[in-house]
Amino acid sequence: MTDEGPWEISAKTLTYRHKEKIYIAEGDVVITKNGQFLQAQKVTYDVDSGDVEALGDIRLKSGDDILTGERGSFNLKTKAGRMDNGRLFLSGNNYYLSGEIIEKLNGDTYRLKGCKLTTCDGDSPAWSITGSEVEVTIEGYGKIKHAAFRVRDVPLLYFPYMIFSAKTKRQTGLLLPRLGYSGRNGVDIEVPFFWAISDQTDATFYQRYISKRGYMQGLEFRYLADEDSKGDFLFDILSDRKDKKDMNNIEEVEISPYERTNSTRYWFRSRVDQDLPFGLVARLDGDLVSDQDYLREFEGGLFGFEARPDLAEEFGRPFEEKRSPTRRSAFRLSRDTENYSLQAGSSYNQRPENPSVDQTSQPLGSLDFVLLPEKLMNLPIYFNLKSSYDYVWRDEGEKGHQVSISPELRFPLWLFDRYLEFEPRISYLFNSEWIDNPEQDDNHLYKGAYEAGARLAASAERIYDVGWMNATKLKHKISPVLSYAYEVRQDNEDYRPWFEPIDRNIPIDKIRNLICLSLENFFDARLVNEKGAVSYRQWATFNLRQAYDIDEARRDENPEIEKKPLAPLTASLSIYPTSDLDLRWSTAWDHYEKEISYTVLSLDLTVDRSGGREDTYEVDYVNYKYGQESLNFWIDVNLAYGFSVGSSLERDLDLSENISNRYWLQYKSQCWGVKLIGEREDEETSIMLQFHLLGLGDFRAF
Repeated sequence: MTDEGPWEISAKTLTYRHKEKIYIAEGDVVITKNGQFLQAQKVTYDVDSGDVEALGDIRLKSGDDILTGERGSFNLKTKAGRMDNGRLFLSGNNYYLSGEIIEKLNGDTYRLKGCKLTTCDGDSPAWSITGSEVEVTIEGYGKIKHAAFRVRDVPLLYFPYMIFSAKTKRQTGLLLPRLGYSGRNGVDIEVPFFWAISDQTDATFYQRYISKRGYMQGLEFRYLADEDSKGDFLFDILSDRKDKKDMNNIEEVEISPYERTNSTRYWFRSRVDQDLPFGLVARLDGDLVSDQDYLREFEGGLFGFEARPDLAEEFGRPFEEKRSPTRRSAFRLSRDTENYSLQAGSSYNQRPENPSVDQTSQPLGSLDFVLLPEKLMNLPIYFNLKSSYDYVWRDEGEKGHQVSISPELRFPLWLFDRYLEFEPRISYLFNSEWIDNPEQDDNHLYKGAYEAGARLAASAERIYDVGWMNATKLKHKISPVLSYAYEVRQDNEDYRPWFEPIDRNIPIDKIRNLICLSLENFFDARLVNEKGAVSYRQWATFNLRQAYDIDEARRDENPEIEKKPLAPLTASLSIYPTSDLDLRWSTAWDHYEKEISYTVLSLDLTVDRSGGREDTYEVDYVNYKYGQESLNFWIDVNLAYGFSVGSSLERDLDLSENISNRYWLQYKSQCWGVKLIGEREDEETSIMLQFHLLGLGDFRAF
């Protein structure tokens, strides 16, 4: 905004003293220029000096910030001034400041004597901070002397000196400090400092003091090159006063059953997406921790795992769960075109407990090349190729190289006016492995397999008129699919897979002779918004699949063993009509045991409530017949008058024990909130009280 141009004055009566060059305006006076204006009932304006004396219902507006009062003096050139018994509203932070005297200094700094600060709307704020003097700079900081925190008009806390942020834009400076307490760590204080290095880079330094543990330093570095190229690196390090874990202390052992003797404790994590020249794309995931107890001791509350930026949500690649026995770091370089995909990568799986014998596989090098289906000359034949190379290293155990090559031919045909699709195929798979194991005579293992198959699919669809939400039409497409696969393997007799996870699920039998019938359903909606724009969204899918092993049905050996040619019947359902609902379910039925062999259920539901509030429901259930059974849920429900309640649970149903469970009661108003949380995790119970003051952040006690 420019300050060029004259001030414009309007009033009921306007008098000009030519000799003194003074305007006297009375009655609904308005003085404006370039979006700035001054209102009052009487104004005296000196044209040469720019001095203004104002009286009665004064309202001075600069941008969205408003200064009001009954008597004041200002200089329209320097923008400095003074208001008696005034009130200042800073819109960016919703700050209301009132004082016996309000001075506007040069620039965007105000000084208030006998002041009161709140972010609550209305004349009777739920909370306020009073002080003898406040000095506040817009897009800077405010400083209060002899501050008293009050609920209504009752003083509760006294601070000789207090700092608060008046920033709404990204710039270098201190962030709001954090204060907490826990029985395990004691008093916890953290003061973050933000450094705006450039338009594309910034850093945050976390200075944290933990009374029972010591001094922890943290760093977050971020960069943003463009929409598809960004990175975030976080590192925390602590010189722990508890340099040795007491294995005779039950509470310490419940964190993990492993010893710990290190005093230097840290956690490094990162996510990077970077576009490179020649169409290359780089992805980097970092995750290294000093010991197996770190995340469990420092993950929760105001400062830990949950409090730092959520890299998994921002980059769409999750971290290992905090109880995972490994932490995975990986790098991948890829180039994808219309004809092929080329990817090179490396990954490292850290074992934080540092076992004396570490047999963890480390895929330090990998190269994958996929030639996408391409038509051969003018024939109705498509060729594709999959190939890979891996180098796997272990500190203890087998290590070596693996190469896989799989060419394939497909012959898609459309029959009966494209209502029926028939696609035969033939492929060959060759795997070769060189294992570095001096104790093994034959270190070169290989396998080969020919596979032939066919797919026959039909489809039918029907469109229905609907009137739900913005949908006007709903198309249901059903597609029965019959497929057949026949595989002949050529292995050396002693071959046993040593690394490839996929091989662990493939029988060693020489021949696979499988027929499969599936029924696929798709539900697509036609949406029309209020402006008449048309869009399409898939609302749901539902699939059934049944496989039949012909070789198993023909098996003659071991007649006393029951033949089981029918594979489990599988069903899967996905429902996602809006961004507020996402339901995914899959299950399998064992015909011979007459029971469900596995079930996986995931539900994310958001229910909009009045006043912009939301109810949240999240459920994850996993049940494998011969393995894991667990239940996780998160529920947060809004009640009347700003109250809400919630609960979360992580439970291992197989062991019949809770990993963690949490309950909370919360109250939120326009300018403040309080949340009472009870939590039990790793056999430790904690209670946390969290206060939220609009514009001042969170305060917690444990």
